Amino acid sequence: MLAGGGLAFMGPLHALGVRVAEGQPLIPAAPYGPLVPKGDLALPADFNYEVISRQGMPMHDGNVTPGIFDGMGAFRGPHGTTILIRNHENRERAGEQRVIVPHPYDPTVDGGNTKLVVTREKAGFNAAGQQLYHYEVLDSFAILGGTSTNCAGGVMPFRKWITCEEVVKGPIFGPPPPGARGPTAKKHGYIFEIDARADGPVAAIPIVAAGRFSHEAVAWRSGILYETEDRNNRADGGSCFYRYIPDRRVGRSRNLADTNGVLQALKLKNEVRANMDAGRVVGVSYDVEWVTIDEPDHDDDTDRRTDRVPGSTPVRFQAQDKGAAVFDREEGMWVGNGKVFFDCTEGGPLNLGQVWEYDPGRETITLIYESSNRAALWNPDNMVVVPQTGDIFLCEDSPNRNQYIRGLTQSGEIYNFAQALTNASEFCGACFDRDGHTLYVNQQGGRGTLPGGPPDRIAVTYAIYGPFEKRRGRRKKDF
Repeated sequence: MLAGGGLAFMGPLHALGVRVAEGQPLIPAAPYGPLVPKGDLALPADFNYEVISRQGMPMHDGNVTPGIFDGMGAFRGPHGTTILIRNHENRERAGEQRVIVPHPYDPTVDGGNTKLVVTREKAGFNAAGQQLYHYEVLDSFAILGGTSTNCAGGVMPFRKWITCEEVVKGPIFGPPPPGARGPTAKKHGYIFEIDARADGPVAAIPIVAAGRFSHEAVAWRSGILYETEDRNNRADGGSCFYRYIPDRRVGRSRNLADTNGVLQALKLKNEVRANMDAGRVVGVSYDVEWVTIDEPDHDDDTDRRTDRVPGSTPVRFQAQDKGAAVFDREEGMWVGNGKVFFDCTEGGPLNLGQVWEYDPGRETITLIYESSNRAALWNPDNMVVVPQTGDIFLCEDSPNRNQYIRGLTQSGEIYNFAQALTNASEFCGACFDRDGHTLYVNQQGGRGTLPGGPPDRIAVTYAIYGPFEKRRGRRKKDF
């Protein structure tokens, strides 16, 4: 038994941890083959892509496509189509193409979501004899607006998307932007539910009981909503890992905003306020328990108060005061093989990134990857589990101009899957269609040069396709 009540797994992941500890260089594997330049992206030779959406393109609702793409979910649509619900991480800064809906949650802010309905058809063969596909956007419109800094989110099993505000501010934070309508700003720092089947804009109703904090991603498993928080250890006091347990069943006809459940934070059983950013070994599991947050909807609009005033104490400080574990910038999250995976963008002693596995069945948490080499992994953000292999695709958000999508195998090997060649902005929003044929992914873009965005940082959505099942190398059922 180890500190925290965990067990050491002496398999490939443990061996990887030993290599990391000894400072040995980690060279990314290439189970799909080396990357080949293919235009905007470098991909394995057997893969191809098509651009399906860019900032500034006209949408079917008469508005132009907003900018600052981020998290995204894919859902099965009618007649073989795929529905995409896409976040727009507008932060009320100059140079943003805002999300426009008739009745926004808060008319003084610029973020929200768009919906795309996409079809795919065969489009002949290329010179290498590979089957090509054409993707067409049949419908596109703003589906939710008046929220701020819509970062990541998560897919619900009943064709709903949860969009997350990665900010805490309000109710009055400054003058409204030109064209703003209605009252002054509302409280922000919530998550919102979107029905992917809606054929027009939906009401933005905050899920207040799930907490007011700097949300990043969510993941739904067995009636529980798991949530990550993007706060760093140095300036913000770290972040906590949460779960929201609704007080009633939810589904297609009932919104999470109608529930009044319990918000809790993860704690190591044998450690109080455990520092998960340093001194953790890859492959080691720790037993966990959960502490309850007493005031999930606090009134501190800065999210930084440390004086513990009742009603105005940030959620993470409430959690840490009860012994909750502390992480460094939790971001992407996804469910695979019954486990909940999430990453810490600046986790680890070198601030290069960590990947964690929470096992709800065993109530354990395990560090499954920690980067010690920028060439292997540099600041992972959004993530998705590959349906055919169980690998995790990690979207990087690093200072590097050439951003990557890295793959992490269940044997603990890291590899390059995609590299940006013409766009310096981060990859984000990775998700697979319901058949696993297509990886939809964004590059976030930048602010300025409206409506299309800066030439080297245009917000763009790709459809990447190829033989995802033909990954070479070892196959393991579980990490």
